Amino acid sequence: MTYRYPLSIQLALPEEYQRERSFLEVLEALESYGFSGVELNIVEPQRVDPEELKALLAGFGLRLTMFASGATAKAEDLSLSSPEQRVVKKSVARCREFIRFAECFSAGVIIGFLKGPAVTDRERARSRFGNSLQQIAEPAREAGVPILIEATNRYESAVANTLDDTYSLIAPFSDNPYVHMLPDTFHMNIEEKDQFGALQKYSSLFESIHLSDNNRFFPGLGAIRFDELFRFLASIDYRGSIGIEGLISTDLLSDLRETMAYLQPMIRAHR
Repeated sequence: MTYRYPLSIQLALPEEYQRERSFLEVLEALESYGFSGVELNIVEPQRVDPEELKALLAGFGLRLTMFASGATAKAEDLSLSSPEQRVVKKSVARCREFIRFAECFSAGVIIGFLKGPAVTDRERARSRFGNSLQQIAEPAREAGVPILIEATNRYESAVANTLDDTYSLIAPFSDNPYVHMLPDTFHMNIEEKDQFGALQKYSSLFESIHLSDNNRFFPGLGAIRFDELFRFLASIDYRGSIGIEGLISTDLLSDLRETMAYLQPMIRAHR
C-alpha cells in the first residue's frame, strides 16, 4: 500500500533482536502494512553492528529513519541541560556517538528526553541546553545527520515545550540545515493554543511529525481528530514523514492493527 507520507513507528530494539521472535513478528507486520521505516530506541548502540541491523531491516523493506535517544538517556541519566558539568559533558559526548551511529543509516537523531527533566529554573536550563546544542550542531552538520529537537510538554522537560519555545532555541542555528524541530501531537495537545497555526508557522523547520493520541496511546485510541490534522497537512502541502509513537494499550500487534485500521483511510495515496 502506498501512503501520502513515508510512515515509520518508534520501537525499542531488543538486545537479542536478530533472534527475538516477537520483534521479528512486529517487523513482519510493519512490512505487511507498508511501513517504510522504524525509529529505534537502542540502550547500548555501541554494541550494535550497523551493517547487521541495516541488513535485518532491509529484509522487511524497512530502514532506520531515526535514532531515538530516550532509552540511552534514561539508562545513563543523561541531560543536555543538567546543572552538573560532568553530566553535560557525558551527555554531549554520547550525543556525538549517536550522530556517528545514525550516520551509518543516513538517519536522524531525536533529542527528547535527552534535553533534560522539568526543573523550576527554566531559563537556566534553557541556557545550558543552548550551550550543549552548540557542541553537537557542528558535528551533525559534518556528518550530514539531522538532529531533531522534540517539543515535549512542561511536565517532562523545562526545555522546548511549545514550537515557539523550540524555535527560540534553534534560531541561532539558522545557517545549519541539520538542526530541526520535531512536533508531537500528544505534547502539542497539552502545550499549544493553536496547533495548526504553530505547525504552519514553522513548517519549514520540520520534516517529520510524531503521531500520538491525547492519552499517549497510538492514534485512534484516544480523542485527537487526526482526520483534521491530515486535512491541514494537505492544505499546506506537507511533504515530510509521519511517525507513530506511544504507549501500549493492549499489546503492540493489537494496537498496531487498530491504529492502522484508523489511519489508513486518511493517509492512503490517491491515484
